[in-house]
Amino acid sequence: MMKEQKQELIAYQLDGAGWAELRVQAQPQPFRCAVSYLHDSLGDLAKIGLALQKGATQAEAVFMNEPGEVTLVVTGAKDTLQYELREYSDWASWGIVAVDDHVVVARGEILRHELVRNIHGILQRMDVEVGAKRYRELWIEHDFPQKDYESLSIALHKRSLPPTQP
Repeated sequence: MMKEQKQELIAYQLDGAGWAELRVQAQPQPFRCAVSYLHDSLGDLAKIGLALQKGATQAEAVFMNEPGEVTLVVTGAKDTLQYELREYSDWASWGIVAVDDHVVVARGEILRHELVRNIHGILQRMDVEVGAKRYRELWIEHDFPQKDYESLSIALHKRSLPPTQP
């Protein structure tokens, strides 16, 4: 009997020069949107992963479209986190629309370690399949978040090690 693999909450895939696709397996229905190079969305994801791994109680990532944007807001002090996906008609992160002028398109809960591992998996796949040099060519304005990816990898590795004996 095969063990059922849990589907990741977030999928993020480059989709040609300057574009990516964000997919969120939210309930009651999945959410999908195009993401523009105008914002460092993969960098935001890397920062969320690292911050949550270190115990942050709130983090967010912006995914710009042209026009509009989606913001993933994650909150929680313990192992279970709440997430909310906020959709804006224009760029709230650039002050074009008010931060409160959004529609919540998805919300739910996820375990902290599941979201951190999900984000690490996105970064790892991007590093292996695309690489830093090609990422920069495709993403135009932003470098691959190598430092945050490596820091997250180290933090996850340390967490998985058994405790040392005195």
